[in-house]
Amino acid sequence: MKTRSTRLWNTLAGASLIIFLVFTYGVLFQQAWVHSFDNYWYHTIHHFATPPLTAFFTYFTKLGNVMPLIAFVVGTCLILLVVNHPKASAFLFINTLGLAIPVNTIIKSLINRPRPKLAHLVQVHSSSFPSGHSMSIMILCGSLIIIVNAFLKKQSEKVMLDLLFIVMIILIGISRIYVGVHFASDVVGGWSLGFCLLRISKFVFSKIGGEPL
Repeated sequence: MKTRSTRLWNTLAGASLIIFLVFTYGVLFQQAWVHSFDNYWYHTIHHFATPPLTAFFTYFTKLGNVMPLIAFVVGTCLILLVVNHPKASAFLFINTLGLAIPVNTIIKSLINRPRPKLAHLVQVHSSSFPSGHSMSIMILCGSLIIIVNAFLKKQSEKVMLDLLFIVMIILIGISRIYVGVHFASDVVGGWSLGFCLLRISKFVFSKIGGEPL
């Protein structure tokens, strides 16, 4: 069972790496298929636009901002320490604040893709690829899924929380396109790179003694 799970993780991480590299190439060399991909998803998402949905996504996307992210991570890490799960706390802290934010900042500065030339419903101050919100939420919620499945005993609770975290990942990504600050390729790039980093971190932590992850 463990071997099967490891193979699945490795397969998904390998696929994510390929996706990230393909989209990075497409963005750097301004491939036509990237423009078509971005255009398709922008119009598909905005086909459902309504004033209530605009208000929702304008608020919801801010949950992935740096300060709310830091506050949530620090609070959750403290809770994990209180309930005597120091390795899980370190896993979450390093993944989100030690990997996601610095790596995203470096890659954004190297690729330096301009933001979409659309009306931005929220303020942004950096370049576009990969989406920091999408990358951070993938690593954050992915880490929480790993922790939840390691420590919760009831299968129903695991499934319910896993679904909640997956929905969060998807909605944050969609919100970045909806509010006009990211291309769909930025979001996919953020998700795929985030998953790769999560797999690397999970592998490293699995080699460290202590409670399972």
